[in-house]
Amino acid sequence: MNDEKDTQRFGEHDESLAGDALLHAMRQDLQGLFGIVKALDQKVEALDAKVEARLRDTTPMWEVVVSRLDTVIAEQENHSRRLDVIEGKLGRLDVIEGKLGRLDVIEGEIRQLRGRNERMLGQLSRDVVEVRAAQHDLEDRLEKLEKAPT
Repeated sequence: MNDEKDTQRFGEHDESLAGDALLHAMRQDLQGLFGIVKALDQKVEALDAKVEARLRDTTPMWEVVVSRLDTVIAEQENHSRRLDVIEGKLGRLDVIEGKLGRLDVIEGEIRQLRGRNERMLGQLSRDVVEVRAAQHDLEDRLEKLEKAPT
């Protein structure tokens, strides 16, 4: 293996590093990496804080939205119940309209019967007048017969 050649390529400008110099260079590199990691960690924590703040800012908004949605749902359910009642009433109105249609037929029949009854009543009135006239004639004849000399 070529460990010595790899070790020699570690430094800047191809300087050879060995022993303590290599450890020192690695330590500096690690410290730089730790600094970068620490800076990234701080940035992540800052972002987490911002996200938490935004969540707290939007929580009341979402609570309002959910509350409004609950209100809308309740109103829709109320409207649905009212529509069911209206549909029931419309069904009854359809039945009533059907009965009214039959009543129109019955009304026509009643008009016909009324006309027939009026004609019959007219005929009956004439008959009564004729019977009375005949009765008067009979009474007059009877009186004449009773006054006739025997």
